Amino acid sequence: MYNGNVIKQLLLDKKVPNKELLRYIGTEANASLAQIVNGNPTVKRLEKVADFFGVSMDTFFEREKPFKQTGISKSDDTSYYIEKIELLEKIIKEKDERIKLLENVNQLLTKHT
Repeated sequence: MYNGNVIKQLLLDKKVPNKELLRYIGTEANASLAQIVNGNPTVKRLEKVADFFGVSMDTFFEREKPFKQTGISKSDDTSYYIEKIELLEKIIKEKDERIKLLENVNQLLTKHT
C-alpha cells in the first residue's frame, strides 16, 4: 500500500524544502505536495520523487511480504547447477531401473501366455 508520509520523512531527514522537490518534479504549487503525499500519484510523478531522493520506488510502499530478490547470484551458480545435475542423474537412473523392471515383467508375462 502506498505511504506518502515517507516523502515527508525524507524531506525532513535530508532537510530539503518542499519547494525544491516540487521544482524538481515540475510543479511548484503547495497543493501538489499534499496531492503526492496524501493522494494517489502517477507512476511517472512518483518515479521523479524517487529519483530526487535517490531511492527505489519500492520505498514508498508498505508490503505485507518483504521484497526478496529471486534468481541466482553468481556465487550460487555452480552449486545450483551441480545440485540440478545430480537430481537429473538420479531421475535418469530411476527411469532406467523401471524400464529394466518392466522389461523383466513383460518377459515373464510373455512366457506364461
